[in-house]
Amino acid sequence: MYITVLLIQYVSIFILLFESAYIFRNWHSKIHGYLLLNCTATLVNNAGVLQVMTSDSLDEAMTAQKLSYIGAVWIPFSLLLFLIELCGIRHKRNTMLLLGSLHAATYVAVMTNDWHHLYYRNIGYTKEGIHPHLTYDAGPWHHIYTLLLISYIVYGLVILFLNILREKNAKNLKRLKYIAASIVVQVTFYIIYLTGVTQGYNVTVLGYSISTVIMLIAIFKYDLLDTLELTREYVVDKLSEGIIAVDTDGRVRYFNEPAKALYPQLTETPAETVEVIEQAISEGQTIEIADRIYTPCVNELEFEGDSFGSLYMLVDDTEHYKYMEQLKEQRQLADRANKAKSAFLASMSHEIRTPINAVLGMDEMILRESSERQIQGYAEDIRTAGRTLLSLINDILDFSKVEQGKMELVPTQYELGSAINDLVNMVRPRADKKGLKFEVQVDPKIPHLLHGDEIRVKQCALNLLTNAVKYTEKGSVRFEVGFEKSGEKSIKLRFTISDTGAGIKEEDMEKLFSPFSRIEEGKNRSIEGTGLGMSITVQLLELMGSKLDVDSTYGKGSTFSFAVEQKVVRWAQIGDYAKRFENSGRGVRLYHELFHAPNARLLVVDDNAMNLTVFKGLLKKTRIGIDTASTGREALRLAELNEYDIYFIDHMMPDMDGVETLKRLRAMEGHEDAKCIALTANAVSGAREFYISQGFTDYLSKPVDGERLEKMIASLLPEDKLETSHAAEKKPHRTAPKVLVVDDDPVVRTAASQILGRAFDVTATATGEEALSLTNRLRPDAVLLDIGLVGMSGFEVLSRLKENPELRDIPVIFVTGEDSADAETSGFKNGAADFVKKPFAPEVLMQRTKRVVELYHLQAGLKSEVDRQQIRSERLSLEMMMALAKTVDAKDHYTNGHSNRVATYAAELARRMGKSEVEQQQIYRMGLMHDIGKIGVSEDIINKTSRLSDEEFEQIKRHTIIGSEILSSIKEMPDLAIGARSHHEKYNGSGYPDGLAGKDIPEPARIICCADCYDAMTSTRTYSNPMAQEKVRAEFIRCSGTQFDPDIAACMVQMIDDDKDYIMNEQGFTPEIWQGSGKLEELTRDESELHGGLESIRGLDTKDGEKHCGGAELYRITLGAFADAAEEYAADIRRAVTVDDRENAVIKIHSLKGAARTIGANELGETAYKGEMFYRGNAEECPDIEAMLAELGRLAGEIRAKL
Repeated sequence: MYITVLLIQYVSIFILLFESAYIFRNWHSKIHGYLLLNCTATLVNNAGVLQVMTSDSLDEAMTAQKLSYIGAVWIPFSLLLFLIELCGIRHKRNTMLLLGSLHAATYVAVMTNDWHHLYYRNIGYTKEGIHPHLTYDAGPWHHIYTLLLISYIVYGLVILFLNILREKNAKNLKRLKYIAASIVVQVTFYIIYLTGVTQGYNVTVLGYSISTVIMLIAIFKYDLLDTLELTREYVVDKLSEGIIAVDTDGRVRYFNEPAKALYPQLTETPAETVEVIEQAISEGQTIEIADRIYTPCVNELEFEGDSFGSLYMLVDDTEHYKYMEQLKEQRQLADRANKAKSAFLASMSHEIRTPINAVLGMDEMILRESSERQIQGYAEDIRTAGRTLLSLINDILDFSKVEQGKMELVPTQYELGSAINDLVNMVRPRADKKGLKFEVQVDPKIPHLLHGDEIRVKQCALNLLTNAVKYTEKGSVRFEVGFEKSGEKSIKLRFTISDTGAGIKEEDMEKLFSPFSRIEEGKNRSIEGTGLGMSITVQLLELMGSKLDVDSTYGKGSTFSFAVEQKVVRWAQIGDYAKRFENSGRGVRLYHELFHAPNARLLVVDDNAMNLTVFKGLLKKTRIGIDTASTGREALRLAELNEYDIYFIDHMMPDMDGVETLKRLRAMEGHEDAKCIALTANAVSGAREFYISQGFTDYLSKPVDGERLEKMIASLLPEDKLETSHAAEKKPHRTAPKVLVVDDDPVVRTAASQILGRAFDVTATATGEEALSLTNRLRPDAVLLDIGLVGMSGFEVLSRLKENPELRDIPVIFVTGEDSADAETSGFKNGAADFVKKPFAPEVLMQRTKRVVELYHLQAGLKSEVDRQQIRSERLSLEMMMALAKTVDAKDHYTNGHSNRVATYAAELARRMGKSEVEQQQIYRMGLMHDIGKIGVSEDIINKTSRLSDEEFEQIKRHTIIGSEILSSIKEMPDLAIGARSHHEKYNGSGYPDGLAGKDIPEPARIICCADCYDAMTSTRTYSNPMAQEKVRAEFIRCSGTQFDPDIAACMVQMIDDDKDYIMNEQGFTPEIWQGSGKLEELTRDESELHGGLESIRGLDTKDGEKHCGGAELYRITLGAFADAAEEYAADIRRAVTVDDRENAVIKIHSLKGAARTIGANELGETAYKGEMFYRGNAEECPDIEAMLAELGRLAGEIRAKL
């Protein structure tokens, strides 16, 4: 037995040597190192055990035992490392170091056992049993080490068997099973050894031998040490991605375990599986399997330029898509928040702009019509406050646009001078109010006509200007505009705003551009604004490719500047802005309508009655026809009945909003190309784009700006319906009348300019094209035009001017060097005002030009007077009719006001039926006169309270014929007789006096019939009491088609339904029931108020003035000349008085005295007389000259406003 054991031991050592050598030769990775360590440790252990078995004494046996432990302590540890690496278990390095330290400590405990006996106790030596061996008792460290080995055994077997259960690859599975068998053998023999049944023989050595044989089988048969294959298969199978390799013939040559798990059919139908994957790749789709999302992709397998097939991968992107879904949800939340914010801003804009529209609209009408300086002052304050509120709203909306990246530039052609005027007019009053000096300097060489986003450029400049005024308590604000050429057709337009305000500290510079913040908040708490202006300005400048430069010294002031690239449309220079600046923004604000359009017709749709009133009021002086509707359905009905040039449709209306109304309107025959403007209080980002996309022609934001509204209408109306308003033509001349000289001879141009320059504001040009442009822009009082221009001749220029309705009345004086009677005749035929031959005498040219200009002004004045007299005639006619109606009504003791009510109800019916304003007014007049025939009926019959006899009723019926006979004598208004005669005809032919039926009854009479019957049923009569509204309504329905025209009866029923407050009766009646009654209010006003109210001007005796001037019209012309010359009077007198030039002072004050007395300004004339006497030396006391000049300015301003 002893020999057998020794033989086994020798064989084991030999096998271990072979295994160690083989592993060493193929050592490529950690797993090889751990297995080599295990083999080497086992080899050393077996060698030590062999020496113990052949020992002869305790010392020899103990020495051999210590040698065996050099290997024994590392066998379990190296085996653990091998299993962990093989199974892909992650472990912490510190844990492994700790375990290694325990094994090292165990070996130290064995080597030093003689000192402490912690490992072995009671050591002995015996030769009993199979072979010589040591005897001992286990010490405490021995027990600890045994427990450590048992934990290794349990952990190693668990991870090994778990991997066996998960492994799907057959070869890998067999490999793992052999390794498991090898370890189980070792564990089994170790347990046997622990039981002690082997009589001192260390049976674990035999276990190591058998285990080594099993491991060798795994190495050679199942490629345990084939590193590349082992690593590849392990790594590939452990990937979460499915991998399928296909050769060039399309055959599946390999797939990993994740791929097989996804497609179990791979082994049976691999081609179909690959086809599914290829289709998903071609369509860019993902593949969903078992609630997981996989992204398929393919790569070519190539080596040294040769293709070996394709590698398909299925990447598990489930978490990625979950993350993307979360991002999508977050984005949706953010979008909802943005939409909520946008909705809030839109709602805020709508809710605030709607009432502001009414306030500013009414205020605009006060400013246009009132002549009281105090009232105008109040109105100006209201406008300033309203515009401030709007600017705050606009700042918030603009900031929202910037935040959302929706701020866009809209470049247009614009006049720089006009833009600067707008800025000056908005800022100058604020500066004046604070007592600041406002200085403007404009480079005269800047091109006048530019192309860029005028609105945003002005917004940036205005923000800086208003900030400068707000933060400057005393001193001045300076506004400079300059330029530098940046290209052949472009310039850098530079704006510089300087102030003497508080300045900015360096540490506050960053705060300057922060939204919703102010510098030195406590100090500037009273300053209005959101704090957004500067932030928006910076954003806008970035959008325009510019930046804001700031130079500030705390305590001294600041300078802000920016330059924006603008295209040049025309290089004509802006010229000297100084004079225009001096005259801008001074005196009473004047309104002049841009055009007249009596033949045009608009339909305005808005559910807010006040907005309709404002809209009509803003366009009142344009004479344009305006119909109104309060709902989309009413608008569609009116559109069916009438033709309109432009539709203005409010967006936010109940029942049917503006967009739906537009769609239905465009669907109607003949309305496909209707010009429709959206009215909206929602001035949020993308508003214009939205309305254009919905089919609107354009949009107008509330509050509606009167000037912008007029410009929009003028741009959309056909030219044949536009008439240039006299008010627009005859704007007061603050300076000398303008004359345009057009001649291609520079000598003639210079001579004419110098001659006329003494009395006129002269502009000269050399070409016909430039002449047309300058005439359109300058609107001169006369054009001096050479016939023989190069290119476009003078005749062609004249023809082009006459084609333009706004320019056709400007007088043209032809200049020619030819002595041609034909040319002169042709010129006069084509509309020339005069002919002057070259070379011309200076005094002749001056006198002929003055005569033409004066005649031009006189003709304009006469046209105004004709218009005034026409309105006066209309007013008198209407007042006479009202008086006659009241006379007739006075005969009936019960029905006072009956005729006026019938006229109002009838006019409103006509409006609802789509009749024009003129037709509504005609029906109103017919309604007033419908009962005029009762003048011929006895009062006893009219006021009889009992039933009328047949004879009495016949007399009553005759009032229709009597009325018709009375009114038929008014040849200019034949319709009046029709209304009086036929308003008692019935639709079924049973009425009187002519028994007419259906459409044979004139439509106005059918309308008046309904209105007359309604008032009869709702007012007190001698024969009845007022009926309840519901009964009246039922009566109209019952009698529809018998007594009443069905369509008109239906309209009457609708009026009754709309009368929620029941004002359509004799107690609650108001003329506003007819929504077109505004025209009548204008006609029936006091004449002085309607036509200028000159009598109301304090210090002006109009009767004296008319007497001095020889008539009303010449008086008005003289007043205009006086108002135009007022500033010149004031400047000349102030200059003479300042330098104490008494001789000049006498001349200038004497001139003022005469002019004042001529127009009836007697108090001013008396003050001037006293001043004249003082400077002549005939009086000791001088009147207050400045007070006199202030009075002159007040008078001139109010006269301008009235005229």
